[in-house]
Formats: sequence, C-alpha cells, structure tokens
Amino acid sequence: MKRKFINGINWEWLDEYSSKNIHIDDIYSGYISLIKVKKVKQKITVDYEQSNLCLLDDGYKCLMFLPDNGKWCVSAVYNTAGEIIEWYFDMTKENSIDECGNPFYDDLYLDIAVSPDFKVVILDEDELKEALESQIITISDYDMAYNTCNMIIKDIIPNKDFLISFFQKYLIGLEH
Repeated sequence: MKRKFINGINWEWLDEYSSKNIHIDDIYSGYISLIKVKKVKQKITVDYEQSNLCLLDDGYKCLMFLPDNGKWCVSAVYNTAGEIIEWYFDMTKENSIDECGNPFYDDLYLDIAVSPDFKVVILDEDELKEALESQIITISDYDMAYNTCNMIIKDIIPNKDFLISFFQKYLIGLEH
C-alpha cells in the first residue's frame, strides 16, 4: 500500500512545482492542496477508451481534497487554459497528517476517473484484487474500497455543484 501526500512531495514525475494546502470546513471538512506544476520530468497521459488524455504537463494545476472523515481523496486537474481535465478519486484506507503536518492518504488501489462530461470509469480493480490475494490488504479493506467506490458514484459524483463550484472556489482562493 502506498502512502501519498496531497502537496506533491512524493510525486516523482514533478520537476518544478509549488504547493499550498489549508484545512477547511465547508460541505466537507478536510485538507485541500493546490499544486502548481512548473515543469514535469515526463508528461503523464492515459488511455481511457482510446482518448489518449494528457493528465499532467508543464503549467497544469492539480487541486486535491482529502476529507477528514472519509475513505477517499479527490484530485481535480486543470490544463494551462484553466479547463478541467479530470476528477480522480482514490479509495483510501487512512486519511491523516504526518509528524511534519503534511496531509496524506494510504491508497487502497481502487480509483474512479470522471471526465468533464461526467463519464465515470472505475480503474485498477485488478490491482485491488492482487493486493487482497497477496495479503497486502484484508478482506475488510477490499470491501471498504468497493463500498466507498459505490458511495462516491451514488452520492458524490452526481453532486455537480461539489465537483464544479467547490473546486473552482478553492482553485481561485488558493491562487491568491
């Protein structure tokens, strides 16, 4: 299981970047972080159903939200024109902060990608199953990942106000 920080400190594909994170109490409470990518070591692309989408490149911005009492983390990625590229949900085992105050999550492998037209793709089910079979995670972790995934698809993704307005508000707020 990988520990991931929402301020970019362990993102090996970043060459130059800045980040700022704060704790918020809004429709959800938690940590939100804005990562401004100046330069990447390599461009990140994905191929969801032959789309060949560029997820991260020089000049992109990533806004990450880690809820205090959730088992998920969501990233909103914006291109150089400020257009949303994707919302990406990670299912998590734990959301917390380390001894230096850096917000992190322990990734439970299962992910959801949401396109700007709200098309949903569930990703990495094979990785979740392999982690269970290798006893990296328990059956309880496995079930929690799927239960969280189903809750996000049912309750969070349909809330377009959260996905659009919430992230726009903090994108603007953290830039100034």
